[in-house]
Amino acid sequence: MSGRAASPEDRPNRSRRPTATARAYRTVATAPAAAASRAHNRLGVAQWDYPLLAIVAILLAFGLVMVFSATYYRAGVYYFQRQLGWVAAGLVLMVVFARLPLGWWPKLAIPLMIAALIALAAVYLFGDDRFGSRRTFFGSIQPSEFAKLAVVVYVSAWVASKGRQLADVRGGLIPFAILMGLVAALIVIEPNLSTALVVLTIGCVIFFVGGADIRQLLAVLAIGAVMFALVLWQSPYALKRITDWWNMLADPSLAPENVRRAIELMRRRDGLLPDASVWNQKLAVALLWSDFLFANIGADLGPVGQLAVVALYAAVGYRGLGIALSAADRFSSLLALGVTTWILTQASIHIGTSLALIPATGQPLPFMSYGGSAMVSTLGGIGLLLAVARGKTEKRRADENPVIGGRDGRTRIPDPGRGRRAGAGRLFREISRKRPAEPARGTRRRTSR
Repeated sequence: MSGRAASPEDRPNRSRRPTATARAYRTVATAPAAAASRAHNRLGVAQWDYPLLAIVAILLAFGLVMVFSATYYRAGVYYFQRQLGWVAAGLVLMVVFARLPLGWWPKLAIPLMIAALIALAAVYLFGDDRFGSRRTFFGSIQPSEFAKLAVVVYVSAWVASKGRQLADVRGGLIPFAILMGLVAALIVIEPNLSTALVVLTIGCVIFFVGGADIRQLLAVLAIGAVMFALVLWQSPYALKRITDWWNMLADPSLAPENVRRAIELMRRRDGLLPDASVWNQKLAVALLWSDFLFANIGADLGPVGQLAVVALYAAVGYRGLGIALSAADRFSSLLALGVTTWILTQASIHIGTSLALIPATGQPLPFMSYGGSAMVSTLGGIGLLLAVARGKTEKRRADENPVIGGRDGRTRIPDPGRGRRAGAGRLFREISRKRPAEPARGTRRRTSR
């Protein structure tokens, strides 16, 4: 054997940490990519949820065509032009909401809620008196539609701030019941029962998924059922709609006139052909462009078109739940969940009304029905969803190397639609995991000795 010392080349290869020179070289090599990524972020190019935007864009375009189809013989392009203006205003609000930092929304929650309560009280006192109700200012501004947006933001911020105190009756159930009862009461006295139902559904879903006890939820439902029965008893028009629907189930010939006309219109399925008899039948259906737009879709495109619309709303729900699952914090998760619940509940009520599956009530089809307040507020809700998705993207990029990802080369936050199914049980577990750890009231922290 030779007596010379082993040279570095003769020694076995071992994994070593990169030297300072290698680290500096890698930094220089990745600098252009990092600069491009920062410029990309400043432009906001990669921060949009493109699948969600594509779904909403299809619904908007489809809705404009259906509004034109339902109203052209009645008023030419008047309704179409107004709806086009509301869509443009809603898109502007959507972009503004999507670009606002998520940290602003908890601070805006209280002002938004106060403004909503004042507007609801003002519309009852000074609003336009139309068809025996006061729901609007200046004929088109409906505060109850924007109250849905305020409830989503405020209840999400309130539940996220409560932590484990939400399971306490005095700290959770009682304040929640007082707030939701006040909002619902101001909407019911307009009167507008269907909107009150949507608002209560939004609040209860956020409250329960945010950590409320199941017994609290059952108590809320029981109290709500009793109050709803009392309101129906004191509201002849709402009680008549329910009794008419119940009688229709036993004898279809007893269906309300407008519901019967809408069903007959769907049964014809004459398509988009300019047949005068079809236009005359559309003129006979009241509010075909708003409260019964789904019936017009069935008349023009048949069951295939209606199923396509249902599939689009299911896609919105799937995407919204995926955004909620992968949100950066608990407030963002609840915010995305609230917006998704709002859109799906409202769409379900509208579709059920058009198909006579539930008593006739007036809820616009999100992104499609004619109406300024509903269009602007729902597009604002989509802006909140995009903001939550953007917050997730920014958090993920902050945790990753601009070239190879995180320490193990993988993203830290699951991306919806990539092999992981968005389920209600998993959503509850994810939001519960993001809940801040707090000791229960009346207990002490255990310290290790």
